[in-house]
Amino acid sequence: MELEDAGGRLLTAAQVADWCGRPDTARITVKPVIDLNQHHAVDQYAVPERIAERVRLRDRTCVHPWCHRPARRADLDHIDPWTDPDEGGPPGQTSTDNLAPLCRLHHRMKTHGGWTYTTVEPGVFLLRSPQGLTWLRDPTGTTDLTPPDVDPPERRTS
Repeated sequence: MELEDAGGRLLTAAQVADWCGRPDTARITVKPVIDLNQHHAVDQYAVPERIAERVRLRDRTCVHPWCHRPARRADLDHIDPWTDPDEGGPPGQTSTDNLAPLCRLHHRMKTHGGWTYTTVEPGVFLLRSPQGLTWLRDPTGTTDLTPPDVDPPERRTS
């Protein structure tokens, strides 16, 4: 069991039981276990809550490099842009494999600013800036994959 938005602290059933008996406990929501490895998809643009919840729990934050805004306050972005099936779009585009949380700023940068990203595997993303810089974002954080600048070799004069 985990307490969301509290630094990932784990809870025991005894702690929850203790809280439920205390008058200063305002609200506790206990949800069933969700298998985050299950693939879910629908043939619609709007993201149903059962898919949104899995994506938010899997990624926890905006997946843009070094962003830590909570996924619950982020947009759910179609990694591969959604195309209406009546216009040739494939079935199942709104899926746990094709969605990721992006905060509003980073969602706009992706949609209008030339940023792109792909899924390496669920919860692991390869992001590219308009300038060609690249990062890997996974549950452990952000890794800069952009090769360092290399000084050109000195010219020989002989």
